[in-house]
Amino acid sequence: MAAARFLSVLSAALLALAGCTQENSASSPDNPGSVSPDAPVSRPASGVESPADDVPAPAAPSDCNADKASSFVGREATPKVRADLEKAVAPVRAIRWVGPGDATTEDYSPSRLNVMLDVGGTIRSAHCG
Repeated sequence: MAAARFLSVLSAALLALAGCTQENSASSPDNPGSVSPDAPVSRPASGVESPADDVPAPAAPSDCNADKASSFVGREATPKVRADLEKAVAPVRAIRWVGPGDATTEDYSPSRLNVMLDVGGTIRSAHCG
């Protein structure tokens, strides 16, 4: 019953939307209120900047100092090497040591350093994320 009601409301909304686009697409010099399909879209002044205006530039690959960690590639990740790497990439504090089969989250964090290890515990790569 609820599904039928939902479909009914959805159908009515789609029909109303289709009617709006048909009205606005009929552009002619005789009808100054009509909207040309090629007309630029204007936004009302709201005093608030568009979110697109404030979008920060993409994070640089070196936000996690991965370039500083690259000198450790090929070394065994002993406690001393790990401490040295942590000092080398400072002030980055978010370091994730990832071995084969380790579970990790899929969220991207440009300030987090991922240090990839092989089965023997040797550092194979380091990248942001």
